[in-house]
Amino acid sequence: MPGFRTESFPPAATTYPAPGSAIAAEDGEVLLNILRPEVNLAIWQRPMARDFAAMIAPLLSHAPFCAEAEGVVGEATDALQSRLPCPAPLDLLLDIRRLGVAFSVIADSGGRARLRLEAITGPACHRWHADAVGLRMLCTYRGPGTQWLCREGGAALARGLPPRGHPGAGQIAPGSVAVLKGEGYAGNAGLGCIHRSPPAGPGAAARLLLCIDEPGRIPCP
Repeated sequence: MPGFRTESFPPAATTYPAPGSAIAAEDGEVLLNILRPEVNLAIWQRPMARDFAAMIAPLLSHAPFCAEAEGVVGEATDALQSRLPCPAPLDLLLDIRRLGVAFSVIADSGGRARLRLEAITGPACHRWHADAVGLRMLCTYRGPGTQWLCREGGAALARGLPPRGHPGAGQIAPGSVAVLKGEGYAGNAGLGCIHRSPPAGPGAAARLLLCIDEPGRIPCP
């Protein structure tokens, strides 16, 4: 993962011309754009390694599960690993650690973060919503990624949206990394990024989702 430079913003990115601006690029530094006041979603478009699905298959055989840990990113990653139902591949743990460090830089959280790795077999958060958090990082390692809308209105608008497909909805590809701005971000009340988990029918394969939050905002079991 490239180093993050907090003093500059990457210019080479694709902006979606719609309210509640989103921006995406193949360079990881695109995630820094979430700090711009007009940007609600920043996406690092990165491909999955060819052998990654096979590598995480033993872990996903234990789905559903949810493991959580909070603290200094390196220590939190170790704690997360100890709470999984079986040992996780080293490449997965290294990626979680790298993303946790990157998130802590973006969120200016002093090297700390709250990590959640979840194997989801049901519909999860299939209704449109905006999170009551500051910043949140999401990466789907297996299965369809998070869906999002470039719409202003935040949680209030999301509550009125029917739980079905929506014209103009985007979807984050597996392996790609997104940072979303929530309702709790300073100055963003009523403007949180509207998104949802992709609908899952009966018998759908498990999704493996990483969620990283700022420390101290959500109680950790």
